[in-house]
Formats: sequence, C-alpha cells, structure tokens
Amino acid sequence: MVFQWFHSTAYMMDDEVGSLVEKLKPQFVTKWLKTVCEVRFDVMVMCLLPKPVEFARVGGYWDKSCSKVTQLKEGLNRILCLIPYNVISQPLWECFMPEWLEAIRTEVPDNQLKEFREVLRLLVSSIST
Repeated sequence: MVFQWFHSTAYMMDDEVGSLVEKLKPQFVTKWLKTVCEVRFDVMVMCLLPKPVEFARVGGYWDKSCSKVTQLKEGLNRILCLIPYNVISQPLWECFMPEWLEAIRTEVPDNQLKEFREVLRLLVSSIST
C-alpha cells in the first residue's frame, strides 16, 4: 500500500498539501522503506513483482477490475514513482525487473506493446542516472 501511496501522491497538485506530502517522503517513508529492504529484502522483492504475493495486492489497480495490460502498466508506473527517492537499489532492480520483462513478453499482445515504450524508457533512464 505504501508503493501505491507514492504513486497516488506523485500526481498531487503543487500546493501546500502537496508540498507537505513531498517533504514526508524523504524524511520518513523513504527511510522506512530502505530499512524494510535491508531487513526483509525478500518481502520488498515480492511486493514489486508483476504478480506479487497476495498480501501485496492492495490498493490501486488491485482494488478494481482491469485488464492484465493495465495492471502491468500501472505497476511499472508505481515503480517509476519510487525511483526518484532511491528506494530501488541495483540489487532490488536486478531481482524484479527480469520478471517484469518476462510478464510483458508473455502477457501483452503485440498490438499493445507500444503502450509500454514510454514507461520502459523512463524506467531505464531513471535507474541509469
């Protein structure tokens, strides 16, 4: 649910509330997520997979009926929202990203692959900087 919160708040208006929420992320939430990653790396990976364990299917697209393609796009966007806060380490990336690429390869029809170009481009450019 915390990952969903990052995704939801990434699109908040740039006002007093939005500014306050953005200050909370690096001060508290990001530190907590990094601690979770250090202590329970396996749980962090499980939550970031395209087909996460049942307890990680909370909020956002998991709470509504939508296509697998939509789930994959929303999941990648959720990961993209975590990258600016350095929550996604290289070892973490190397664990979950092959699963994402395999899910896209096997579950997205050829005529919908173009929908993933932009988010994949942003992910690759974000993680490499």
